[in-house]
Amino acid sequence: MTTPTLTIPPLECPAVLLPTPANLANYFKGLASHAYTYEIEELKKILEDLKPIFEPFDPKFKKLEIPEKEWEIMIQRLLEEYPMYIQTQIMNLITTLFPISFTVPILGISIDVLKLVTDRAYLDTIAADISGFGADIEAKIAELGNDLSAEELQKEIDKLRNGKIDSLYALLPDEYKYFDGELGLENQELKAKQLMDFIKNEATKFMNGQLFSGFGGLIGLFDEIWSALGLPALPVPLTGPDVGALIKAIIDEEKANFQAELDKLGDIKDDLTKEKLLRKMHEGILDKLENLEILGFKVSALFGGDFEDKFENLDFKVARISAKLKEFKENWQTYLLKKWMEKVTAFFDAIGLSALTQWITFTFCDFLKLIGIPTTLDLSAFDNITTVSNTIQGIESQVAETAG
Repeated sequence: MTTPTLTIPPLECPAVLLPTPANLANYFKGLASHAYTYEIEELKKILEDLKPIFEPFDPKFKKLEIPEKEWEIMIQRLLEEYPMYIQTQIMNLITTLFPISFTVPILGISIDVLKLVTDRAYLDTIAADISGFGADIEAKIAELGNDLSAEELQKEIDKLRNGKIDSLYALLPDEYKYFDGELGLENQELKAKQLMDFIKNEATKFMNGQLFSGFGGLIGLFDEIWSALGLPALPVPLTGPDVGALIKAIIDEEKANFQAELDKLGDIKDDLTKEKLLRKMHEGILDKLENLEILGFKVSALFGGDFEDKFENLDFKVARISAKLKEFKENWQTYLLKKWMEKVTAFFDAIGLSALTQWITFTFCDFLKLIGIPTTLDLSAFDNITTVSNTIQGIESQVAETAG
């Protein structure tokens, strides 16, 4: 059988402060889909050799096997960690002069945001705990009776693990509640992914708040120096928009429209008609979400292009948009703080924190190199793989145009 041609973006190392995921995600998920769909062993080996480098971002599914989605999740988490890493480095420096807390309760779990980013063993422990593989569940499994058959034992184990996931999942805001069957796909491992998405976003939000407190504390400690330099005040913390409310309103409206059309049909509706109405509802949700704007940016700009999906599913698409909107709101706040830091470097120099300034221009490409993500891959042996550059305008080019 002739293997079809695969067209992917080139592998890039974007020297930007506001990275977008589409190119990087399409590159790796395209390779994964191609390798595993057509059983290309040489390409599989390239990806498997990369897995240890991406290990901190790997969802580590136990039962689910969708390679292209695993790679998309890894790229999503890689992009999420970039601003979080900068936040932790800045917080570490500030705390040498002004105390900052690194601990925040999320889903009833005390999360150390510094260790969440810098301690891989700690991250693994959190991921295991929320997935039902933590010490608490393992202890309960050990107490199960020896008189159970293998089938009964597995049933009880699954019940314990799923119970842990579901108890935490129930605490999530509505805009994180996907993969529960309501939009078509139900999967416990993907629900656990949503839990980690929420933890990461809440940690980012918490760190932004601590940075504002920390910078405010430093200004208060050295108010004479600050006044003498005549520097600009801290930017005002963002209060809106409420991304969760925007998403919920769209989904609720389309669900209400779907139910109203069903009710009009009365008892004459058949399964095919229901399926058509359901598909119409799904398309309506997706269309409205894709046309949302946040802080003046459209969803397409936040992604930096369209995603190439071999595995089509509404839950994945809606969860992707929801996660990006929530993430961007917090990352934009961090971006505004960094732009403010550019204007007050004289203050940092005067109080002995000149090391802070290195994080102002620390780009996503710098981060990739720091953690060892390759910026080139030799695919010359695969003559059916071609690259085509993406022409979608990203976030920072829009920011530059607006500023100009």
